[in-house]
Amino acid sequence: MHTADTTPHSDAWACPARKRARVICLASLATSLALYVMSPFMTLWTIAGAVSSHDMVALGHTINWSSLDASIKEQVLNGLNIGQVNEVSDELPEFGSSFAANIVSNAVDTRVTQDNLGKVVDQAMASSPAPINSGTVFSAVSHALVRFTAANSFEAQIVLPGHENETPLRVQLRIERWQWKLTRVDFPTAVHRPVMEASVIQHKA
Repeated sequence: MHTADTTPHSDAWACPARKRARVICLASLATSLALYVMSPFMTLWTIAGAVSSHDMVALGHTINWSSLDASIKEQVLNGLNIGQVNEVSDELPEFGSSFAANIVSNAVDTRVTQDNLGKVVDQAMASSPAPINSGTVFSAVSHALVRFTAANSFEAQIVLPGHENETPLRVQLRIERWQWKLTRVDFPTAVHRPVMEASVIQHKA
């Protein structure tokens, strides 16, 4: 009696099984890749929705507070131009820089918190010369320039309404514990354009 054609170990059975396994593996890989690519966009959309609906609890869950605090402190200190001041003046530069850094650090630590997040967002919205509502927020996000800066890092540059002549709002997300987290926000600043100097030479007739 021949049973080779009906046993699980036969080539007739194994070949279709291997094909199905390959198809399943490729489908799983494609699905995982698609979810990975879409995941930062979903997080960015969640942030936009939380801001537009003023859901500070949902917004707070997307934030890595220590990284965000560090980025805000860096921007505030750069805005004070402490380094340029120290280059001009030799009088206690280390003390002046340290004193200013401590003031900035304490101010950010006390103001940028989960409890005060709503006030921070309201102040940021109020600084815009144009009214910002849910429609403008989603419109700005949908037109953002996005890119993966690394396998675990994602960046979006968003032109905020009323700040078209300034640098875009830059948002950085990073994967932490299998979730995308907001780690850095670079606020719009004035664009520094080089001053063009032209000399007019008058020719005598």
